[in-house]
Amino acid sequence: MRRVFVSGASGNVGRLVVRNIIERDGFELAGGFCRECGEDLGTLSGLPPIGIKASATLRDGLENSRADMVIDFTSATVLMANLEVYADLGLDAVIGTTGLSDEDFAKVESLVKEKGLRWAIISNYGLGINLVKEFLSQVRPYYPYVSITDRHHPGMANAPSGTAAMLAHSVSEGPEGAVESREVYEGVLGAKIAGIPVHSERLPYPAPFSEHEIVLGRKDEIIRITISDFTSEIYMDGVFLAAERLPFMPPGTLARSLSEFK
Repeated sequence: MRRVFVSGASGNVGRLVVRNIIERDGFELAGGFCRECGEDLGTLSGLPPIGIKASATLRDGLENSRADMVIDFTSATVLMANLEVYADLGLDAVIGTTGLSDEDFAKVESLVKEKGLRWAIISNYGLGINLVKEFLSQVRPYYPYVSITDRHHPGMANAPSGTAAMLAHSVSEGPEGAVESREVYEGVLGAKIAGIPVHSERLPYPAPFSEHEIVLGRKDEIIRITISDFTSEIYMDGVFLAAERLPFMPPGTLARSLSEFK
């Protein structure tokens, strides 16, 4: 039985993580941290009370809970500070929070190797997006034109989404199609991430709807792939796949893709 602590336990995804820990075999809820200090984690997740209260501070909650692992769906503004706590306590961690910069990741990689940690930091735990990512790696050498669009509600924290940035990096290696158009307005052809144009749309879609579209092109042919997610429940299988298999990875592992847990 793996004891799991949830950071961001009252958030949209955090509530689902708590509920899944309670309902899935092989996991036990060790505790949680969120703004609703002192409230019952079961109640916050929409279940009957379970007698486990949200901790006042992250460090105290982790130290008192005897957790084996932490699952973090918090905010980019606090994530690096959270990771330092997990590192100090030597905890395995499954991280779904997005927004880390390349500089942040360099620090994280150093920390993981130095302390022999096992962490998964993956921008999107959805099975669909990860299967599409594998397909893209196979076809990208034949399609020199690539464009990525992410669509979210106006309250989305980041633009672009962490998933859009992940997809851009995943297709950065390959031929580059020539575009002769001059940008009359800066950025109209998309912001470049790893050389790939990325667009973000923020329209009044009902949260937590999200959509990512990848367009690939070669002479006389266009491929359009759209992944539409309607609830955050679609992330749970991926999150718990990582949670199940991460402890068996070698110390010093920083998983960046769900495919590493096959």
